[in-house]
Amino acid sequence: MKDIALIAFDHFTDIDLFLMWDLLGRNGKDWRVRILGAQPVLHSAHGLTVPTHGPLADANYADAVLFSSGKQGVPAALADPDFLPAFALDPRRQRIGSICGGAFILERLGLLPQGRATTHPDAKAALQAQGLQVLDQPLVCHGNIATAGGCLASLYLVGWLVESLFDADKRRETLLPVLPAGQQAIYEALIDDSLRLSAS
Repeated sequence: MKDIALIAFDHFTDIDLFLMWDLLGRNGKDWRVRILGAQPVLHSAHGLTVPTHGPLADANYADAVLFSSGKQGVPAALADPDFLPAFALDPRRQRIGSICGGAFILERLGLLPQGRATTHPDAKAALQAQGLQVLDQPLVCHGNIATAGGCLASLYLVGWLVESLFDADKRRETLLPVLPAGQQAIYEALIDDSLRLSAS
């Protein structure tokens, strides 16, 4: 069974964490998904409280690590002197990804040496200021590293993760339950095309 860690912090963007949690939490046979944080309870940008399942350092032993986002949460986490040192991630043995502003965390951890990424459109200029080429795509991948831009791009990020750990059939099985009725084929084609484009 694979171990998947979702990294969160106070003032995380609700949908960024909850959509990944929901998509991955529907399967309890192929993987275990946990929310990790620096505190036992975290508070979302809109005031919801969420208990964590373990400390940040547990991410170092996971098969996959996905960083959530937050307009206020990411800068605050990066300013915390204990946040970044908690991680000793290894893209040679782990899949590592981010949604929206989580890309800033990957950059600070030195996980974007290829210099290409994506993020939320509102954060594009700030990420470019870090010296990165920020592409106008929902997903940008390089090996075992992926960045996703725009909250609903969690579909692509989770799809990339599941397909890279298993296969395309498992990815389709994972995403199908949340696709709009009558538009499953449209979304499947869009997701499939975006995954293929992300690595080009």
